[in-house]
Formats: sequence, structure tokens, C-alpha cells
Amino acid sequence: MTPAGRLMALDYGRRRIGVAVTDPTRTIATPRGVIERPRRGAPASALPHRLVALVTEVEPAAILVGIPFAMDGTAGAMAEEARTFARALREATGVRTIEWDERLSTARAEREILAMQLPRAKREQKGRADEVAASLMLSAYLRSTAISAVGADTEGP
Repeated sequence: MTPAGRLMALDYGRRRIGVAVTDPTRTIATPRGVIERPRRGAPASALPHRLVALVTEVEPAAILVGIPFAMDGTAGAMAEEARTFARALREATGVRTIEWDERLSTARAEREILAMQLPRAKREQKGRADEVAASLMLSAYLRSTAISAVGADTEGP
């Protein structure tokens, strides 16, 4: 049985946050744009008002926050910053946050954008890779939960 309610994914960055959401049945992840972060150098806990408003509008059951772990799996400064952001978001909205390993999501997003064969202006649109990265993270999460649910439903010998 699939849990109900939309999920939201955020590809956290110092300049912008990529956003993706699912449909209410959690079948499809769709890019939802980017949100510019407050002034450069603002702490991770400084949430953009537009993001809080979007969470209120979408009413997600949970928010996936991409954590950029290092290739060896350790949490560096950027990963800790993303975790601080996730905590601040949870406190501000009351919505459960889920940390998701997003290593190489931007590189995958850039490959996906190239594969779409969009006109150059659309390909290079500011934030395009961020929202696609959020969508790819959300799709991976949906696949992982579907696999877990199938495994839980099967009986052993």
C-alpha cells in the first residue's frame, strides 16, 4: 500500500534551491522551478519566504532534502549546511524532512538536460539543472520506497 500525499524534494544550494514535487499518489516526480536564496553569505537557516509559501501551497506529507555527501560518504561543510537547512525547514513548516544522498545529482541532471535536446536558451536557463536534480532525487526516492514495499510484501521460504 502506497502512503498518500505529495512529496517535495529540494536540491539545496547556496545560490538557489531546485524544487520538485510528486502527484498525490506519489507516482510521478515533476520539476517545480527554483527558489533564489537570500543574499549571498546568509546562513542555511535563513529560509526564503517563497519556499515557506510553496510548502504551505503544496502541503507535502514530507520533504526530501538533498545532502551532498563527499564521494567517500563523509559529510563535509556543504552537507552540514544542507542538514542545518533541513532542520530549519522542519521547524518553520512542521513538515517532516528526509535527508537524501544526492551525490552527483547535478551531473546527472546536466546529462538529462542535454539528452532532452532542448534549445540552447532553455538548456542554459538559470536553475534548470537544480530543478531537474531535485526531480531526479525524488524519482530515485520513489523507486527505493517501491522496492522496499515490494520486499516487505514478499514472504520468505
